[in-house]
Amino acid sequence: MGLFLPSGPPLVAQKRFTVHQRLRYRIEQFCKGLQASLRAPDERLAESVLSPVELALFRRMPLDARRHSLDVLRTLQREGDVPHPLAVAALLHDVGKAAATEMGAYLGLWMRGPIVLLEALAPGLLKRLAAPRPARSLRYALYVQLHHAAIGAAWAQEAGCSELTCWLIAHHQDASANGDPERMALLARLRRADSEN
Repeated sequence: MGLFLPSGPPLVAQKRFTVHQRLRYRIEQFCKGLQASLRAPDERLAESVLSPVELALFRRMPLDARRHSLDVLRTLQREGDVPHPLAVAALLHDVGKAAATEMGAYLGLWMRGPIVLLEALAPGLLKRLAAPRPARSLRYALYVQLHHAAIGAAWAQEAGCSELTCWLIAHHQDASANGDPERMALLARLRRADSEN
């Protein structure tokens, strides 16, 4: 997992938006999550992109996270051609958040919004409260929120995803990511689609 641990602050910690804009965005995202559903075309889209092992990883995410990931992919598809590594990263970029739930540490819809706001408003406090030891605790859920990209990239690597897909997942919230221009262009597309959904 250390191979993918990005250095630098998560993107949500950047001062790009006012507190009011962040709060509004999170409330809208929360409301979308409450109404989340998947239909047969959604399942077929995921099945058309992901291998069986990757699809099993996708299905580990809660319903609202799968809906969000499908929306990210569809946003990318509306922009034009989506290379396969980017399509897989779009569907799996948040899969690492399942680590908390699977350990019994709740990181569901009701928790993620306030955690992300805390991350944006007081990142130092969030880091102090987070605990890396897997446990059924809020402190581990906070750790997973902070490091879900690295966790997800490691899981994607274990599932046989390409190196580029793993890199995109690992860096989708890493403000200090650095790579060749083509790689950075794909990362910018993923970030933009993620922020729109």
